[in-house]
Amino acid sequence: MVFGGVVNSTAAVTASGSATVAIGTAAGSASNSILTATGKASLGLDAVVAPTCAATPFKMTAAGKINVTVASGPLTAGVIEVWVLYSIANA
Repeated sequence: MVFGGVVNSTAAVTASGSATVAIGTAAGSASNSILTATGKASLGLDAVVAPTCAATPFKMTAAGKINVTVASGPLTAGVIEVWVLYSIANA
């Protein structure tokens, strides 16, 4: 079960348009289950954003890798760190 994490932009995210960033998994959950679509203005230098999964934990249905989705235009610069806290169920 994924139950928390941190999204930290160590270098400000920039874009020529109004880009958004969503973070989820490629399988086992939604494409925005870790962080719902967040505008570039919220991802400035050293911005720490509380992920969606901190308030709404979710159980994965299959193994999946972290997936970042950029929408409404390309990002032109920036660095985003994603830290995910999870637990593995006993078999």
